Amino acid sequence: MRAAAKLHATQRHSLILQALDETGFVTVPEMADACNVSEMTMRRDLDFLSENRRLARTHGGATKLDANSAVMVDLVEPNIDARSVVNSEGKNAIARSAAGLIQPHQTIALDIGTTTLSLASILLDHDVNIYTSSLKIAGLLADKKPSVFVPGGRIFGSEPSVVGPQAVRFLNDLCFDVVFIGASGVTEAGLYDYSLEDSHIKRALIEGSQKVVALIDRTKFNRMSVAKVCALKEIDLLVTDAQPPEPLLEILKGAGVSIQLVK
Repeated sequence: MRAAAKLHATQRHSLILQALDETGFVTVPEMADACNVSEMTMRRDLDFLSENRRLARTHGGATKLDANSAVMVDLVEPNIDARSVVNSEGKNAIARSAAGLIQPHQTIALDIGTTTLSLASILLDHDVNIYTSSLKIAGLLADKKPSVFVPGGRIFGSEPSVVGPQAVRFLNDLCFDVVFIGASGVTEAGLYDYSLEDSHIKRALIEGSQKVVALIDRTKFNRMSVAKVCALKEIDLLVTDAQPPEPLLEILKGAGVSIQLVK
């Protein structure tokens, strides 16, 4: 229902929170229309309420904030160009630290994502075998020193990546020395991704690896998405640019996850 006149900020905030109580999720366009304001104004309203811990901000809207948790829920995946500028300095530092874990002649797996793409850019002259579902990573390394392999399957997403049963079967037959996994978020329950399709690939990479390294920058803590990738106990090492907040830090340690903080 659209307001007959523009509402005061406090009235808009009340209406937003009421809508969240009723539906659990709101979008910028629908609330801008309901409050008779611009989408820019509505984004500022949602940002204000998020900063004051009244809701969980998502791409394109907001969700209700669980009173017993600080977990944010992301329902829509931003495109790779938008993600690449978020904490790029931290992601690059994580990538440099992760590169130091790689030994010559190893067989490694690189997940899709902006941090793994940064890692791939460091490996241009490394004598290693690299398996990846990311066509961006494969293209970057195609004529460089590493031997690069991609599974067959369906091309998916804006990144893009190779997904589907054929790709999963191909990866299930392989064994990697180490896999570097990205994620949209990490909570006490585990790692999450935006898409079910990519999460199936991530699981195959994890299951075929002797060592699982999660590359998680500070913006991913206490965030979750639609697809759970794995439990925390399946991760051997988490490389990050900031100490995870409590109680996530203690739960990570309790699950046996080593934490490597980058400088």
